[in-house]
Amino acid sequence: MAILQVAVDKGWFKEKGLDVSLFSGGGGGNTLRVASSGDADMAIAGNTSVVMAARRAGSDLKIVAPWFQVNDFYWITAKDGVDFKKAKLGFSSAGSTTELSVKALQKKYPGISTQGVGAEGDNWAAAKAGRIDAGWAMHPFVTEAEQKDKAKRLIAARDHIGDFPADLVAVNEEYAAANKDNLTAFFTVVDRAFDYVVQEPEKAAADLAPLLELDEEVMVKALKDTPEPAKAYSLKVDPQGLKNLSDLMVQTGQLKEPIDWAKSLDQSYLPADARAKF
Repeated sequence: MAILQVAVDKGWFKEKGLDVSLFSGGGGGNTLRVASSGDADMAIAGNTSVVMAARRAGSDLKIVAPWFQVNDFYWITAKDGVDFKKAKLGFSSAGSTTELSVKALQKKYPGISTQGVGAEGDNWAAAKAGRIDAGWAMHPFVTEAEQKDKAKRLIAARDHIGDFPADLVAVNEEYAAANKDNLTAFFTVVDRAFDYVVQEPEKAAADLAPLLELDEEVMVKALKDTPEPAKAYSLKVDPQGLKNLSDLMVQTGQLKEPIDWAKSLDQSYLPADARAKF
């Protein structure tokens, strides 16, 4: 979400008459609860947690956008010669995107075992200590671990289970009903910020690095290493990625029936050229 802070710092939201403040809700369900209660107007959280929260009666949440629509999840290891089909993989927590990913990988490769560990840093520490064979990571963490700790990529999840949005954007329904112009303006700025990353990655890296406490050179390489940056940093809805998310949730037992995205995703706040037909 650091790119949103870049947009705040550059005054892009203020140019559109928006006063945007950001805070961490702690991830997953905790992040969504603050939006459901009205303490926050919007939440960006892991795909499965948003889907389940929005379907819950009385949640007062609706899904309005996908976020980061390539599968940038990797499992990195400190070991040589690990057979990924028999590896113990770390994930963050129950109901997370990483849990969905490891369950989907298990469906394809039943020899895989899993363990809930926590955040990227915790997973990497567990992998180095030998408690798991590989821990989950995304860019820029992957790049930093490779450069500083000689991490090795064991699994690129995209190669095995395809693309899906890492996160989904949910808004409080009461806020959305009263503030459509604000939400439309918000996504106009997001579109600008994403385009900045794609078109000027070196400049974007210089802005992002201090926010993420990374060396600028690492950040530049991380942006270049990200799969299909123009797709990752785009609001243009990818119907196939959303279908894949739905299919994976059904396959892993999180849902009984596929998601009807035509009804479950309100695209009306997105730029017209970012919307898709289902």
